[in-house]
Amino acid sequence: MSRGMLIATLFLGLGIASSAAASDWLAAEDQWYFSPLIGATFEDKDRASDQGFSAALGFGKQLNNRWALEFSLFGGVHRGVNEFLPMGVGVDLLRDLGSTGLISPYVVLGTGWISPNIVEGVGTGPELDYDNFMATLGLGMIAPLGDSAARFRGEVRYRRDFHSPDFSDLLLMGGLYIPIGDASASGPSVSPDSDGDGVPNDVDRCPATGAGAHADEFGCELDGDGDGVANSKDRCPNTPKSTNVDRRGCAIQVDSDGDGVSDNDDQCPDTSPSASVNAVGCELDSDGDGVVDSLDSCNDTPEGARIDVRGCTIRDKIVLPGVRFELNSADLVGESTAILDQAAQTLRRHPELKVEACGFTDTSGPEVFNEYLSQKRAESVRRYLISKGANGDNISATGYGEANPIADNATRPGRQRNRRVHLRILN
Repeated sequence: MSRGMLIATLFLGLGIASSAAASDWLAAEDQWYFSPLIGATFEDKDRASDQGFSAALGFGKQLNNRWALEFSLFGGVHRGVNEFLPMGVGVDLLRDLGSTGLISPYVVLGTGWISPNIVEGVGTGPELDYDNFMATLGLGMIAPLGDSAARFRGEVRYRRDFHSPDFSDLLLMGGLYIPIGDASASGPSVSPDSDGDGVPNDVDRCPATGAGAHADEFGCELDGDGDGVANSKDRCPNTPKSTNVDRRGCAIQVDSDGDGVSDNDDQCPDTSPSASVNAVGCELDSDGDGVVDSLDSCNDTPEGARIDVRGCTIRDKIVLPGVRFELNSADLVGESTAILDQAAQTLRRHPELKVEACGFTDTSGPEVFNEYLSQKRAESVRRYLISKGANGDNISATGYGEANPIADNATRPGRQRNRRVHLRILN
C-alpha cells in the first residue's frame, strides 16, 4: 500500500469514529494504563537508512468511554548508508471506534518531538542531525488475552517529520495494553446487559431476551425439550427430539403414507394407504407368522410353523412354478428369477433348512443327455440361490432326468410340466 493510500485510509477511520459505540475492552473512565510496544519502522528513503527496529512505552488515561490521552517515549535503531537512531516523546489522542466482537479498533492522532541522532555516511549530503516536531496518524486495535487484565495491542502509524516535507516513516507495532488499578474495568464483566437476562452484551447471542427469562451462558432462552421453541413460548414442553413442531412447540400431525397414523408415531412410514395397520402404523399380521396380511396367502398358519414368503407352511418341498431354462440349456430365462428370489428369501428366513435342488426333464431326447441336463439345471438353481444369500452348505443339487413325471409325456403341456426343478426339504 502506498503512503498516500494509507493516509486516506486513516482519515476515513477518523471520519467514521463519531458514530461508533463504546468498546467493552478499554480501561474504565478515569483509569490509567501503560502500554509497551515493539515493531518495525520502514524509514523514508531520503534518510538513507534501512528498515529497522522500534520500541515505545506509552502511559495513558481513559478520559471517557471513547477518548484517551496517551504520553509516550519511543526510540529505534536503523542501519544503512546513514545510521538512524531516533528518540523522542509524543502525546496522542486515541478515539475508540467501537467493539466488533473480541476486537476494539481505534484511531490515533498525535504530535511530539523527535531527535533523529543520525550518524551520516561518507558523501551523504547536507547535515541530517537535528531536533524537530513531528506528527503521527494511525489505526490500531485492542483484543483480550484470555481472562487476563492485560490485552493485546497492535497498530500501524504514519509519522511525518516537520524538518523536511520529504521525511515520513511507516511504523508497525505490537505489544500489550495494561490497565492500572481497578481490575473491574477489564474484560467483559463491565459490559452492559441491555436485555436484562444476566448475560453481558459482548457475549450475548440473543440480545432481545426478556428480563427474567431463563437464559443459557450465551444469553439465549432455554429450550428444555430441544424442539427449537423457547420454554416461554412452548405449549408442548415434552415434545420428543427430532419431532416436527409448529411455532407453539407442538407436534405437526402429518401422515405421509396415508395410513391414518401421523408421522410422529408411525414406525412403518411406507405402508400402503389401503392397508390395515396397528397403532404404530405397521401392517397387521393376523396369524403372527411374520408375513403381513396383504402378502399372506395362508392367513391361518399355525403358530411356530415353518413358512415360506407367502405365509404358507413348508412341508416336504418348495415348489418353484415358472422356473424355466433356455432350450437344451441350464441357463435360466429372465422371468424365472422372481420365483427364485422368493425361495432364497424363505431359505434366509429359515437358515436351519437343508434342501436338495431336484432337476427333472421330459422324455424327449436320449435318456443319458436328459439326466445330464437335469443335473446342470439343478446346479444352476443352487448357484442362483447362493448368490442371493442362501446358505450353500445346506443346499445340494441332483438331476433325476426323466424320472418321476407329474404329467403325461405324450402331450405338449404334460412335457412342459415335467421339465421342472423343485426344492426337497431334507430335515
